Amino acid sequence: MYRLVFGLFLFLLLLVVKSPLFRGTRIDASYGAMIMAIGIFFISVFPQVDLPLVLPSYIIDLSLFFIWLFLIFSFMKAALRGVFRKRYLTHPVQSFAVGTWVAGTSILCLVLFHQFPFLKPIIFTVALLNTGLWVFYLVLCLKSYRVIFSARYYKRVHGIVFLSTVSTQSLVIVFNTLFQSPLLQQCSRWIIAAGLCLYFLNLILITIRFQRFKAGDILNGWKNTNCIIHGAMSISGIAAIISGAFTQEVILVMWIWAALLFFIVESIELWRLAARLHVYSLHEAVGRYHVSQWARNFTFGTFYMFTLHIDFTGAPALFTVVQQLVVESGIPILLLLLVIECILFFKDSLPWAESRNHIKQRA
Repeated sequence: MYRLVFGLFLFLLLLVVKSPLFRGTRIDASYGAMIMAIGIFFISVFPQVDLPLVLPSYIIDLSLFFIWLFLIFSFMKAALRGVFRKRYLTHPVQSFAVGTWVAGTSILCLVLFHQFPFLKPIIFTVALLNTGLWVFYLVLCLKSYRVIFSARYYKRVHGIVFLSTVSTQSLVIVFNTLFQSPLLQQCSRWIIAAGLCLYFLNLILITIRFQRFKAGDILNGWKNTNCIIHGAMSISGIAAIISGAFTQEVILVMWIWAALLFFIVESIELWRLAARLHVYSLHEAVGRYHVSQWARNFTFGTFYMFTLHIDFTGAPALFTVVQQLVVESGIPILLLLLVIECILFFKDSLPWAESRNHIKQRA
């Protein structure tokens, strides 16, 4: 039943994503987060669901692949029209969204490899091309950091900057899933460490940004992407586990950090939810779709996957209790979040929604 529902959602999602390309609607750079969110759900949750197959899983994989293709074509279209740089690369903060292309491609490679291991040479080629994109993205990030610090552009900073860490660690996960060697493990240690350096640089930016944060700013000053603050550490922990590049003690510290920030950030999210419900209608408060909402699905999925695979041997019993609680409650929560996000997406993207918005504008 899980696969049937999920497959139907992905099929509809494919049709909806297809339509903006023909209508000429701008595709936001952050739409790579859709691939990240759906892919991490497939990787982390589906293996834990012991139910009979109602829908062949390769249909889900191929649907995700075609969504990825449609997004790639839309970006190519922007490049051919000469608006790619202006649209995606010039803003010092929003340019970090390009990291969703790197991480989304990495997640797609993992999904396809789990389903079609015989395509390993092709997946490896895509991963290599994705590495080239990551190098380009890293240069873009360094330029953006320079602009942010030199121009003191802290007010616009939000969790999207942590995609520099997420994209870096996603590559470590892909290559260590495809191959295993002592040399790769050594390289992974340095790359993960570089990703963590970017993480703490981003943490400095976020800290500066929220030094003057007031209670009244919670309504519109807190962004959906701030959940990547804990998601970036979760995916770093996953990379450390899969690569075997760090000791169990280091990984435990990473999990404690991710869990603590998960609690803090999601508590703020609940505060924001309560504040918005108090001021706005239900639809205005929680019923509007935004592409950045996919980040929440992804970060919840990464924390679930990190908690699922971490070894708490030798740790206090409390850690094992928390692990069991997260693993048992994670599946229905992740499924519910995905269904809600898909509903919001359909409601916002289908033609009838556009007609209704057009009528409101004319009125």
